[in-house]
Amino acid sequence: MEASGRAVPIFEPAGPQMRPPQREKVSRIWLLWTHRQLLWSVSWKAALLTSAFSLLLPTHYQSTVKVAPGDSSRQTMAALGNIAGSTGSFGLGLDAAALLGMKTPGAFYVEILKSQRTQDRLIDRFDLRRHYWKFKAFSPRGYYETRKKLAEFTDIEEDKKSGVISVSVKDYDPVAASRVANAYIEELNRLSSDLDTSEAHRERIFLEGRLGQARKDLDQASTELSRFSSRNTITDPTSQGKAMVESAARIQGELVAAETELRGLQQIYSDSNVRVRTLAARINELRQQLKLLSGSDPLAAEKDGADFTEHPSFRKLPALSYQYMNLYRQAKVQESVYEFLTQQYEMARIQEARELPTVRVVDPAMPPERKSGPYRSLIVISSVICAFFLACFWILGRNAWEEIPLDDPRRAVVAEARKSLKRTFFRNRVRSNV
Repeated sequence: MEASGRAVPIFEPAGPQMRPPQREKVSRIWLLWTHRQLLWSVSWKAALLTSAFSLLLPTHYQSTVKVAPGDSSRQTMAALGNIAGSTGSFGLGLDAAALLGMKTPGAFYVEILKSQRTQDRLIDRFDLRRHYWKFKAFSPRGYYETRKKLAEFTDIEEDKKSGVISVSVKDYDPVAASRVANAYIEELNRLSSDLDTSEAHRERIFLEGRLGQARKDLDQASTELSRFSSRNTITDPTSQGKAMVESAARIQGELVAAETELRGLQQIYSDSNVRVRTLAARINELRQQLKLLSGSDPLAAEKDGADFTEHPSFRKLPALSYQYMNLYRQAKVQESVYEFLTQQYEMARIQEARELPTVRVVDPAMPPERKSGPYRSLIVISSVICAFFLACFWILGRNAWEEIPLDDPRRAVVAEARKSLKRTFFRNRVRSNV
């Protein structure tokens, strides 16, 4: 600037100059401040909508059961730890199963809990095909969808150090959540028992089949012995033969005494005397009984109808005794085999129960007193924050788009894409109407 023929320099105003990035930051903040009404409107509408949506969400309750492997499983884990220590872990905190390339019992139990067989049993037991969908009570969902829902509501974790397995189950009902969690452990014990392939289990299965066959053989031998005894009127050949000998000796003694008395009476009386005839008839009867015992006159026994025909005679007794003892021996052998197998079967059952891979409940699942979700306040706050930032991005993006010149190629590309989308949408709509 010139004044009085002399050049006067022009100086810049004093103070720090604003750099371009700071100007751009201030311009963006100013832009958002000018659209504060829009940001406020988006925020309170998002809060209102998410509040209504969160109130419609069903309340979840979570129940947890904790179990530990049984004695056999703990012995296996201890053995693995000893082997790992002897192979050079030196207390570095290495996992024995991972070091040996083997699976721990806990991993086996976790796979059983996550198996489809366990899920299907729980679905059928608690009718989860209807329980998870209240509005589908008359048209239950399929097993595939129910398994996905059950897996979504179930969390199974294993603590590698302690070996404790935690099963957490969520449900809309606190009582149902605790029941399903406890049922997981029941199905785990049942399925692990079905999958048991230990030596005691195989021995118990073999003895169970052999015991059933031994019982049939014992029943058959006992039935044959009873039929033979009933048919031949023989129960104990030794005692029965002894009794027959004693009876024969007694009859023989009475016969000798009667014959002696008869000879004495015949010297005094005639044969027509009553006493002589009575004694002669008695002697005849004693002789007939003696023949029946010896079995020498079966025709006479049939004619007289004596009761001794119901018992075996001396001639038949040895053969009947041999057959009876043979049947009796077979029955005693089968009885001894059955008793031995019964003892072995009970011992195998006890051993199997000891070696059965079961789990012990540390903390049973109880109905929870407080809900586990949803956290409605967190949902509302996070939704408001997301809506606020999306609105900010929208304002900044729209402002950046408006600052692009009209002859910029990017505008032409966007306009062409918009026209193409409109034509495609209009064409699909016409086809659907036709």
